[in-house]
Formats: sequence, structure tokens, C-alpha cells
Amino acid sequence: MKTLILSAAMILTLAFNAAAVEPVTEKAEKTFNQLFKDADNVKWTNTGNTYEAFFTSDGIKSRATIDAKGNLIQTIRYYGESNLPSNVLYAIKKEYKGKEVFGVTEVANKNGVNYRIVLKDDKSYTHINANSIGDTELVAKYKRGDK
Repeated sequence: MKTLILSAAMILTLAFNAAAVEPVTEKAEKTFNQLFKDADNVKWTNTGNTYEAFFTSDGIKSRATIDAKGNLIQTIRYYGESNLPSNVLYAIKKEYKGKEVFGVTEVANKNGVNYRIVLKDDKSYTHINANSIGDTELVAKYKRGDK
């Protein structure tokens, strides 16, 4: 009986939360469609006064944050080494010899474009930050637990 009541409560909660999601404002959707014409698998979430679109564009997983007035606030893209700008990749390869790029998170907002990069080698994962001109800083280094 407890399981039945708990299950019913859970279903009602999910139904109310799904119904409470506001649609994307016309201005936010217009901005998104202008900027990301080739976006696939678009999913929207409402985070207060902003809307986040999760999508894929040219095979790159991306996220765009747009306010209700249609202003683009930030974009985040997730990709590998091949999509890094050449000057950033050069700086990384020069400073972190023997390590390969495991993954990149690119964050673009009013402060510019910054990269959060995970490098790996046989012994460790290295997390670094880089800016658009190739300056890097070490954030953390972890011993690999999968070896």
C-alpha cells in the first residue's frame, strides 16, 4: 500500500513539474534560430529568467543561454582536440608535451572565450584553463584510477 501511494505521489509530482515548465519566449527562440540555424535535437529548459537550449550543431554538443528578452548570455560547447583553435592547441602541445587532449569545454560569454581542457597521459589526467590567445594555467592534476 505504501508503495502504491509513493508511486502515485511521484507520478503526480512529475506531471505537475512537466506542466509547470514555461514555454520559451518568442524573443529567445528567435535569437536561437538566427544564431543556430543548423541545430539538431534541441531541448529547452527554463532556469528562472533565462532559457537554456541543449543541442547538437555540426556534431558538437552545445548549450546556449538566452534571456527572456532574446539576449544571448553564454554558449558552452563540448568537443575534442580537432576543434580547438590552432594557436591554443599549439600552446598546449608545447607546454604539456606527451599529453593528449581528452576533452574540451569552451565557454563564450561577455568575458570572452575560455577553454577548460582535460589532458591525459599514461599516469594522470591534467585539468587546465586556456584563453583565446593560448595562455594556459594548471588547475589540477589527478592520478589515473583506470590504470
